[in-house]
Amino acid sequence: MMKTPKWAAFRPMAIALAASIGLGASLPAFADSEIEMLKKELAAQRALIEQMLAERKAEKAEKAAAPAAGARQVAGAGSNAPTVSFYGVLDGGVEHISGIGADKNSVTRLPSITGTVASRVGVKASKEFAPGYKVIATAEAGFNLDDGTQGQAGRLFGRQLWAGLDTPYGSFTFGRQYSMLLGALGVADFLGPNIYALGSLDSYLPNARFDNSVAWRTKLDKVSLGLTYSTGRDTAGGAPASGTCAGETVGDAQACRGWSAMVRYDDERFAFGAGIDEQRGGGGAKAYFFNGAAPVDFSRSGDTDTRMTIGGSVKIAGGKVGAGWLGRKLDSQANDIESNIYYINGAWPVMPKLTVDGGIYRVTNDDQDRDATLWVLRGLYALDTSLTAYLQLGHITNSDKAAYQVSVGAGIAPAAGNSQTATMVGLRYMF
Repeated sequence: MMKTPKWAAFRPMAIALAASIGLGASLPAFADSEIEMLKKELAAQRALIEQMLAERKAEKAEKAAAPAAGARQVAGAGSNAPTVSFYGVLDGGVEHISGIGADKNSVTRLPSITGTVASRVGVKASKEFAPGYKVIATAEAGFNLDDGTQGQAGRLFGRQLWAGLDTPYGSFTFGRQYSMLLGALGVADFLGPNIYALGSLDSYLPNARFDNSVAWRTKLDKVSLGLTYSTGRDTAGGAPASGTCAGETVGDAQACRGWSAMVRYDDERFAFGAGIDEQRGGGGAKAYFFNGAAPVDFSRSGDTDTRMTIGGSVKIAGGKVGAGWLGRKLDSQANDIESNIYYINGAWPVMPKLTVDGGIYRVTNDDQDRDATLWVLRGLYALDTSLTAYLQLGHITNSDKAAYQVSVGAGIAPAAGNSQTATMVGLRYMF
């Protein structure tokens, strides 16, 4: 049944009013009092009709505004929804290495671990639950691009897995996290996790992470600070040739503990950074210097392996130059060993899409009488904002007893005292 419009109730009155007007026109005249009464009634009816039309118009406007108000409400609720982002890096290529072993053999291969950076996929999430306070989390999985296997000793999220709070007093996070040493190194070492770089002389550096860790980070204008503390630094032996050191041992609170700290200053023209990373021994842990010498027993919780770094960089003529020092001191019941790495590197944009960078790294280890020098030269061409092609060269010279290798992986080390050269061409895709 159709709904009767509100104005239908006034139809008889309108007809009667029209009839009255017609009748008035046919008569010679009305008394003045009667005419005045008719005018008042007509004005009242007109006012009533105008009121009804106004109400009808208001109803239509209210119905039209209801969906928009609903949309605003949904948007308001959504503004407090979590922000989730998915990202990744695929980096790989073909590498040729010469000077392997006593016979100075060579091999052409697709390295599994890295090219310019290690391949990975990750998810980041954050949600503000109060003004200035956010829940934050990251889950990042590393994998070997050549065969698809998991990295970091087969961990699902071996690169990073942490959650915590971001507050006006800094971020507080828990889980598997990077050592703060890497934040300090990044000030002066531009090659970072490149396949030929600091990691060729100390393979712990590209794998400097702590399991079971608590971290605090903050930034005060141009100054960044960070601390990490771990109750069990490596539950699965992810650092190359180091052994597992799970920690959290009943009766031995210091076993496999670890901590790190960093401070850095970043300006538009220059930057400076300092950091420290200390690990405790325990379990079946070993300490390697990656130079051909036998590993050192590191199984006692009183043993410490400490790395410290200081470095800086400055922008010059459109490029930048960085220099730094990385010292390492092993204090163990089995042996005490010190080593030092000094380096200088630079990066310059040769063309809008072409950048050339490289560095010289010198390691000295008097306690084991093993020294080496590494030269690296790299060119990167941006095919797209997310796709980069690169060509790089690494060459290492060893002292008589040293056997540092230019690249990463097992079975490619040179014989003691020999030099080694490697070249690689590859692609890096970031999304």
